[in-house]
Amino acid sequence: MSKATVEGFREGIRLLPHQVVGRSWMAERESGKKCGGILADDMGLGKTIQTLTRIVDGRPRKSDGEDGWGAATLVVCPVSLVSQWASEISKMAKSLTVIEHHGASRTTSKNELRISSSNSSSFPRSGNSETRTCRCYQLRNCASEHAASKPEAKHEAKPKKTSKSMPTTTKAKKKDALFRVKWWRIVLDEAHNIKNRNTKAAQACCALDGKYRWCLTGTPLQNNVEELYSLLKFLRIKPLNDWQTFNEQINKPVKSGRSVRAMKRLHVVLRAVMLRRRKTDVLNGKPLIELPERHLSIVPCTFDEDERQFYFALENKIDEAMQKFVKNNEVMKNYTNVMVLLLRLRQACNHPSLVSKDYNTDREAIESRPAPKDENEDEELTAMFRQLGVSNGKKCQLCQDELTHENIAKGGERCNDCMELTRKAHRKSMPLAKDSDLPPDSAKIRKILELLNEINSREDEDGELAEEKTIVFSQFTTMLDLIEPFLKDAGFPFVRYDGSMSKEKREVSLDQIKNNKQIKAILISFKAGSTGLNLTACNNVILVDMWWNPALEDQAFDRAHRLGQTRNVNIYKLTIEKTVEERILTLQNSKRALTTAALGGDRIKNLKLGLEDLMALFRPGRDDDDD
Repeated sequence: MSKATVEGFREGIRLLPHQVVGRSWMAERESGKKCGGILADDMGLGKTIQTLTRIVDGRPRKSDGEDGWGAATLVVCPVSLVSQWASEISKMAKSLTVIEHHGASRTTSKNELRISSSNSSSFPRSGNSETRTCRCYQLRNCASEHAASKPEAKHEAKPKKTSKSMPTTTKAKKKDALFRVKWWRIVLDEAHNIKNRNTKAAQACCALDGKYRWCLTGTPLQNNVEELYSLLKFLRIKPLNDWQTFNEQINKPVKSGRSVRAMKRLHVVLRAVMLRRRKTDVLNGKPLIELPERHLSIVPCTFDEDERQFYFALENKIDEAMQKFVKNNEVMKNYTNVMVLLLRLRQACNHPSLVSKDYNTDREAIESRPAPKDENEDEELTAMFRQLGVSNGKKCQLCQDELTHENIAKGGERCNDCMELTRKAHRKSMPLAKDSDLPPDSAKIRKILELLNEINSREDEDGELAEEKTIVFSQFTTMLDLIEPFLKDAGFPFVRYDGSMSKEKREVSLDQIKNNKQIKAILISFKAGSTGLNLTACNNVILVDMWWNPALEDQAFDRAHRLGQTRNVNIYKLTIEKTVEERILTLQNSKRALTTAALGGDRIKNLKLGLEDLMALFRPGRDDDDD
């Protein structure tokens, strides 16, 4: 049998040459005392099919069952990918059954899990290939089951008060079944989601019991080398799975600029446990995959005079606030406040009205707040964020300055200086006419409509309208809210996909954009849809706003530019010149260099992001003549 053919896969499915290499590597990483690793191929190279190959190939023996290991593989992934895994398994692997384990109705019985994972009939006998089970489980509930599995967890519901004639309430069952099974294999998809070692999700994933453990991620490192620690801890790679060792030997030296020896140590470990291929890599003289071309355009958007005056008035106000922090040497002490100031500048680039809205609506757009050291600190930070969002008499929601007693007495959320800016921003959200729901547009909304009209009018080789579809990405759900009425007014059919929607509604949106020819665009929030989704039905991507981490953008682009795409992909990255976005573009280059050095074996030299980099984002972006 050819190495490209997998026994147990449906007829006609063949592995690509680089996937054959991955198949052999994964098998080797489950041999002897080796227990898995990191498959860090670029998105679109087929991490899923290589993993399914390992699941089909790497079956437990009867003796493994006698040792207590189950026969099933547990896939832990974001909720948006649970159904996608189930779909891929059913399409490719005829020898696997898949059970989705998520939501309030998921089983609480470890015995029910063991029926599919530990039953002796699930183990191969005499060379027969019995059906084995793959369970797909969502990441966000992993922490809750972990908490419920702890001995001190209160797992019995308090009985309700009832009359003597009514039966008493039965005991509530703990939802911790995943932690009471010894899994044969655990696959952590989009593994970068546990990059913060202090989160409950990271701790829960690391606590799962499995013989073989795999991390799948196209971006194993996004911001700093500390993010690799969680992956090594999950894989139980000694000695770097111990935080003190990792911190002393890797993290601290890199942060202090003494990275040569530390990076050598890290690279030795990564070369052993990680397989990473890029789309641009060549195997046997040929590219790993033949993809259509990808055209990236930086598209400048022009402020109108009102937008321009508003943005620079806001920037002046924020610059004053920053100067106070600098003067008192309190920038990092007020890190959260600084990130809110940055958030406001970014919002103003999209639409002035966003600045008047509650900050909490877009709190997920701040991705770089310091990791809390413990749960109490996490609660304190949460309270701080809430305070910053609604500013209940403490700080101005715009400039983060202390509010006066007069402001507090009036229940104000802005200082006197920011009130006029807020009024102007709010007016930008009001309909232009009584018979219209449309507020004033913005530079980016005008450009989005212009691009969509151009895309929608393209013709194919026969002179017919081409079947073009577009993904519109934004980190701000409030911006998606603003875009919607303009698309409706233009008669442009679209669907939406964001974290506030139920799993069922999100799946409907995905089905519509993939299979309904009338639907021409999908509005997606970065947080919910920048990873994992396969949207090759779309060959255009509009990135409404940017962040300094280019890895996040690459993930978004790869929703369309991946295996299965048959058309050239056009990417439009919107930006406002002479604003904070221009400085973000510059900073992105440093982030790319850091990632390349850490994962590629290069030497890191003066590439870490620090106070100076953060401050650079606040330097005025206009020319001196504009002052």
